[in-house]
Amino acid sequence: MPAQSMLLLTILTESVLEDTLVDEIMALGAKGYTITEARGRGTHGLRSGKWTVGGNIRIEVVGDAALCARIVERLQSGYERDYGLLMFTTPVELQN
Repeated sequence: MPAQSMLLLTILTESVLEDTLVDEIMALGAKGYTITEARGRGTHGLRSGKWTVGGNIRIEVVGDAALCARIVERLQSGYERDYGLLMFTTPVELQN
């Protein structure tokens, strides 16, 4: 069976948002997601968010361009101002 071209949306954010973002992502049409703990250093800038000892998480969602765009738009408008949030997409080929 031929590979299917999709996008992998990666979201790096504060772990305090996990339950809320999962609800948002699923409501926007995602079929599933993967969450892992994340640590690191970068130049994303100072945020006025509610930093907790819980750290950061990495949420990954595979979907088409329209789904990824909906998720990015919603999360940017709802959370980016007050929380650390970095999102990017990577082309992937699903092997069915």
